Amino acid sequence: MALKPIVAHGVQLFVLLKGKLAQGRYVECNGAAEACKVAEEKVRIGRAIGAAAFTRTVLDPDYDDGGEPVTLAIFGTVPAGVADQLPF
Repeated sequence: MALKPIVAHGVQLFVLLKGKLAQGRYVECNGAAEACKVAEEKVRIGRAIGAAAFTRTVLDPDYDDGGEPVTLAIFGTVPAGVADQLPF
């Protein structure tokens, strides 16, 4: 029986740690619009120095077997090339 792929949406936050840009918390979201809103809000209120909203198709959630992430939006300061590296 083939598993039905699911589309996962999330936000990767970035923070300053000892003066250096570092990966922060990951926030799961219910959709692309929510991911963009959460990413923008976290940066706007100062909870993160940067945030990237993304989506990806997960083929087998039990093994996190999924495709490459697609970056929806980037807010604030994020590491160079972050669109190609998510999720961390």
